[in-house]
Amino acid sequence: MPRTWVAKLLGVMIVTALVVAFMPIEQVFAAETAPETKSAELEALAVEASETLESQTDTTDGRSEGGTRLLRERSEVMEAPIPFSGLGFIGSGPDAPAVHWRVLDGDGVWTDWHLVEPLDVFDGPDPGSAEHREATDRTARWVSDAIWVGAATHIQIQVQGGALEDLDVTVIDTAGLSESLMAKAKRTLFSLGTAGPAEAADGRPRIRSRAEWGADESCTSGEIRYATPKAAVLHHTVTKNDYTEDEVPQQIRNMYHWHTACHGSGNGWNDLGYNFVIDRFGRIWEGRRGGIDKGVIGAHAGGWNTGTFGVALMGNHNTLVPSQVSLDAAAELISWKFNLHDIDVSASATTRLNDQTIPTLVGHRNVRGSYTANPDTTTDCPGELLYTRMGELRADVEAGGSTWFPVVGDWNGDGRTTIGWFNNGRWTLRNANSSGSAHLSFTYGRYGDLPVVGDWNGDGRTTVGIVRDGRWHLRNANSSGSAHHTFWYGRGAIDYPMAGDWNGNGRDTPAIVRDGEWHLRNSLSGGAGDIVFVYGRVTQGDIPVVGDWTGGGRDLPGILRDGTWHLRYAQSGGYSDRQFIYGRVTQGDFPIVGDWNRDGKTSVGVVREDVWHLRNSLSGGPADLSFSFR
Repeated sequence: MPRTWVAKLLGVMIVTALVVAFMPIEQVFAAETAPETKSAELEALAVEASETLESQTDTTDGRSEGGTRLLRERSEVMEAPIPFSGLGFIGSGPDAPAVHWRVLDGDGVWTDWHLVEPLDVFDGPDPGSAEHREATDRTARWVSDAIWVGAATHIQIQVQGGALEDLDVTVIDTAGLSESLMAKAKRTLFSLGTAGPAEAADGRPRIRSRAEWGADESCTSGEIRYATPKAAVLHHTVTKNDYTEDEVPQQIRNMYHWHTACHGSGNGWNDLGYNFVIDRFGRIWEGRRGGIDKGVIGAHAGGWNTGTFGVALMGNHNTLVPSQVSLDAAAELISWKFNLHDIDVSASATTRLNDQTIPTLVGHRNVRGSYTANPDTTTDCPGELLYTRMGELRADVEAGGSTWFPVVGDWNGDGRTTIGWFNNGRWTLRNANSSGSAHLSFTYGRYGDLPVVGDWNGDGRTTVGIVRDGRWHLRNANSSGSAHHTFWYGRGAIDYPMAGDWNGNGRDTPAIVRDGEWHLRNSLSGGAGDIVFVYGRVTQGDIPVVGDWTGGGRDLPGILRDGTWHLRYAQSGGYSDRQFIYGRVTQGDFPIVGDWNRDGKTSVGVVREDVWHLRNSLSGGPADLSFSFR
């Protein structure tokens, strides 16, 4: 390749990167273009060591007697034909022996040995369907689940009760590990022009599309089949738990590649088996094609696909408790789907399917052949630590799913406003404006409460509170417990509760905005507003905000109308004193304000899904800080 062409390409990449870095956030969206998925089958597995084991059989009186003599073989260490991020196994016969694997990871360290989880007759398409007839014949061969390893170059395999020669092993690269530098550069440039996701409609949760996880649509086959859903089936993917956000699309592509047997070995299904996948960060991903708002028949629960939709939480929930954000996302998704398809959302609701009565939200283990309340069946899916949360999940579905509110405050009294979330009584607060885990996590409040925060006692620290139907419950500590201040102020659902330091005495007190009428109160008590004025039109879409825009020590009003901020420098009605554009409210941005840099003045920010974009001045332009936290 001529050097001048390379120089031009690098120049375009640098200029493009600079343009993107300095564009205002309301104009920028970049979705990664997925690298090409590559796979390769390992050649004949050479035996490094073998031994014969004596299997022991327990008798009814507790004694053991000699049993079958088993062969255990361990392969030599093999370098795969390509660097890989996923694995799949197929073996002779319907029953799988005990197969273990380990890989040399990207840091040059061997992983622990892991047991291969084979699929059984209750995984996959419905028996009798065309998709089932065309899938891998499991009466003659067993097939593993899709396995995610992260990044690896070498592998070693051990078989007990079988032979290495009976195994076919496929390595899969969905992470671009074998991609050339030039291909990566070209893909990066194409990614910069990717359009942003469409705004969600009909109250649906944010569901990332197949294009966003990089589905190669040429891997699909067969017709899309539909049936009216009557229930949801909950799964886990039995994959690694310590994955990163960036690895999620790669893992979904890995499952997709193996489920479809695209360009190689696998299950041979028409598409990804699950209708929806939820990661541990609370993000929902579209699974099988055909329309998220339709009754697409999947391949997630053989014999029960018709009339259900499958929701899979990523990870192994026999070994790790599912994250709260993933459970909240599942509740929101299932509640939306139930309402869409006229399914009873009640926690105790049941339905008739396959001439049996099952809950409308059921675990995979309970629809394996015949429904039973006893989990002692042929599978533990969706994992014991997820299965025990299903009662709570059903209650959240009945309540309409979970609602997340961004909250900000000076939680530790260092003079800087930092971030947090409130979710139906659960608070997660962080003492830094960056990605990372919460510094404080506790419960205060319950489902349906509205969060309010403020420095109620003047000690310099912001603490929590909730408003429930016009009654304020405030705490002087960021912890669980009873309220330190309780009073009535406002009229419940018709008022917008807020808090601020209205008189400059260092303590925050309540306010409510009723349409465009502001009622500010200078004490933690009910009564008439001490300051009343009209500013904005809340019923027409204006969002009220308050902050110390001038650094004078008193909080002042503002409104956000679509993406334009209108700020007042007095506690009164009138024209705005400052206007600028920042964010995309009509596309779901949630406005926040705070003193992010400790300069004594309040500035602005927006939260877009779980990404925070903070600005250190009252003006439009690029974010000074952008990071994810939930």
